[in-house]
Amino acid sequence: MYDHRFTPIFNDCVQRYLSRPEVLAALSHTLTELAVQPFGNPRLQTHAVKRAQPDTFTSYVTNQGHRLIWRRVGKVAVLLLFGEHDAVYRRAERLRLEVDDTQNVLRVIDEDPETGRGVPYTKRRAEEGRLFMAWNDRELAAFGFDAQEVRVLRRLNADVDLTSLDTHMRPEAWQTAMNLAMYGDPTGEPTTPAAEDEPALATEPAAPVDERLAEALTATRTSPEFVPVPADRLTDWLAKPIEDWMVYLDPAQQDLVEQTYSGPARIRGGAGTGKTVVALHRARALARLGRKVLLTTYVRNLPEVYQQIFARFAPAERELVEFANVHRWALQYLHRHGAAIRVDAREAEKAWRAAYGRVVTSASPLKKAGLSSTYLWEEVDWVIRGRALPDLDSYLALARNGRGTRLSGDLRADVWRLATEYATELASRGIGDFTDVLLRAHEVAQTSPPEYDAVIVDEAQDLTDAALRLLYALVGDRPNGLLLVGDGQQSIYPGGFNLASVGVRVRGRSHVLTHNYRNTRQVYEVAQALVDGHPFDDGDDRPEQGLRAVEVSRSGAAPVTSASASEEEHDLALAAAIESAIEGGTGIGDLAVLVPTHRFARHYTDLIDSLGLPTQRLEDYDGNPSMLVKVGTYQRAKGLEFKRVFLPRIDVDGLSEHRGRGEDADAHAERLALLRRQLFVAMTRARDGLWLGWVGEPSSLLPRSVTDRAAEPAAAG
Repeated sequence: MYDHRFTPIFNDCVQRYLSRPEVLAALSHTLTELAVQPFGNPRLQTHAVKRAQPDTFTSYVTNQGHRLIWRRVGKVAVLLLFGEHDAVYRRAERLRLEVDDTQNVLRVIDEDPETGRGVPYTKRRAEEGRLFMAWNDRELAAFGFDAQEVRVLRRLNADVDLTSLDTHMRPEAWQTAMNLAMYGDPTGEPTTPAAEDEPALATEPAAPVDERLAEALTATRTSPEFVPVPADRLTDWLAKPIEDWMVYLDPAQQDLVEQTYSGPARIRGGAGTGKTVVALHRARALARLGRKVLLTTYVRNLPEVYQQIFARFAPAERELVEFANVHRWALQYLHRHGAAIRVDAREAEKAWRAAYGRVVTSASPLKKAGLSSTYLWEEVDWVIRGRALPDLDSYLALARNGRGTRLSGDLRADVWRLATEYATELASRGIGDFTDVLLRAHEVAQTSPPEYDAVIVDEAQDLTDAALRLLYALVGDRPNGLLLVGDGQQSIYPGGFNLASVGVRVRGRSHVLTHNYRNTRQVYEVAQALVDGHPFDDGDDRPEQGLRAVEVSRSGAAPVTSASASEEEHDLALAAAIESAIEGGTGIGDLAVLVPTHRFARHYTDLIDSLGLPTQRLEDYDGNPSMLVKVGTYQRAKGLEFKRVFLPRIDVDGLSEHRGRGEDADAHAERLALLRRQLFVAMTRARDGLWLGWVGEPSSLLPRSVTDRAAEPAAAG
């Protein structure tokens, strides 16, 4: 039996995973195995760490790449590091155990990469993140980050945390950070390969006797830092209180979870009908059969939320299900296959501006047609490149489902030229954008061995053709392979896909859910009134009607509406409504304020903070229960739900409804249709209560049945 010693640096590593109970459970299991059989144990795959101190080993924790690094001192395992593979390997290279001669005690020494001098590790703040743990502050500063940027990077836990900062950091700093996170190198071109796992040790290697280390490890003065923990108490030590979260699956949906599909399948349904719940339970059912599953979505903050939810109700199957945003997954996929594309969002934006400047001149038909740069960017990125159109003829023949603005043949020819110029500009800069990543990953997937048994796509309506082609290529038409889950009425991005054009056939394997489990009847009726009479594209050849047959069994209070003459009056009404909800018994963490723009998100974060209520931006929300008011944009709320939702500034100015200068009528109508779907998504996030507020003139999107309520007295809800 091996004893364990917990070091301060190991404890800090564990603290970074307090919101990942499934990972901590795996770590507990690993430590128990380590105490009994550290070597020759197939569950641990223990091997030596090459560039670390002698007698330093690493053991597997999960098959998602988490590793435990420990130092052997006699029959004691000194636990040093725990985290993602490459990060802990790099960190282990400069950590060592040393005896402090002045006090004859053991210390963990963190070596400075520039001077080679070591200093005792000092306890970090518990809130520090995992993403940049491989580098110390001096190294990050040497890469060009200023002191404030280093502090920001230190708090990041996941890739999505960094990508959400793209508009909040200096462009060069953000790109350097992306390069570090993606490639382990500030230039994006690593000079040394990522750490490779050595073959597992079949037998215990000879243990050199280091009497000074062994003696110092038992010294009384060392004990506060090197805490002994018996193997049978490891589970108790790692157990942290978490709020139970149950994913309710209606018995009527069980057949969809367990059904055998002979090929690609599809599950559709209105908001709140349990599509995501079915997807998560389907992933568990497949994992129980030993299948490896990828559950992906376009929305970049949802995978971590789903991962947390899944870990709570299916911890035993967690290791066989991978959760990832489709673009981030594609980047990693290319990297694994040695086909990585350099993605630089800032340079891509410059490339677009350069191409746009050459093609859309003052005399250009595109300019005269009133097509804005934003609209043309969406046309190029979502329609031409997103649908992987091979030539102009294909574009001329395209129905452009999801796009309301009519484009003549001559205008399409000019848009095609703009797309060509943009692609040329990207190539000249040696970079690609995220659509390039999807297209290249599709090429690789077509000639690579399959890595997954099943792919489940949530919020599938937001995919482009390029994304769908890639995911389809991973599993093809194999039984129980591809499952698409979504609702075109909740599409919050332009463009879309067409199943027929991609070659995905789901006939006989398509299901529509019609029972709303989330919303009360009063909330859902207001949301439905918003989209009634407005058909939507759902990936088929014909549009779907706006009003759907959905059964809602729960009932509650009517949504509250608030009309104000000024922004100050409006914000006071919102503050009063939030305080009333809390006084009425709704938990602070069950409230969400959803807004159309990031500017409003910042404004209402400050407002709620001023009330003495803690807030959390939705980009930082990972599905873990908290006592924080959630604040974010309609897009960020996609796939989430809250007990009570507050929607401020649903007015003409707040939603920027007026027709822009140079914006033609069709483009304006298309923008409003997209905005209507986004607002519908925001409304249907509310489980029990909904508050709608506006300043001056209410949004033209709101039906009279809703705006007329503002004149009626009502209790805050």
